[in-house]
Amino acid sequence: MRVYSIHVRADEALAVREGFAWSALPLPVVWALGHRMWLWSALALAVSLILVAAWARGWLDPFETAMIGGAFHFLFAAEANDLYRRALYWRGYLEVELSTGRSADSALRRWADRRGGWDSAFA
Repeated sequence: MRVYSIHVRADEALAVREGFAWSALPLPVVWALGHRMWLWSALALAVSLILVAAWARGWLDPFETAMIGGAFHFLFAAEANDLYRRALYWRGYLEVELSTGRSADSALRRWADRRGGWDSAFA
């Protein structure tokens, strides 16, 4: 079972997985854009462009560029879900509790069932 944090706004609920975001590891810019995190996608793009520029100017050799880029991708993926939770907070979502499930949908269903059903979960 996976652990998800449940975030609620008005009559809408989202589940965000706890832990490492494997889908953010290869392309953090695309992952951030997919989650509507514009500032973080711009930051990830800027870091990538700075690394490419440093490599093109000869300030870094290819090995150093790959190591720094890989470290940045790893750190971004390690913190991606936490950054997403913060972005949801800025959008007005409140983190209400944790839930478990095989997927985000099953975690939401389990959370709503503990509250007496989907209709009463928001009451």
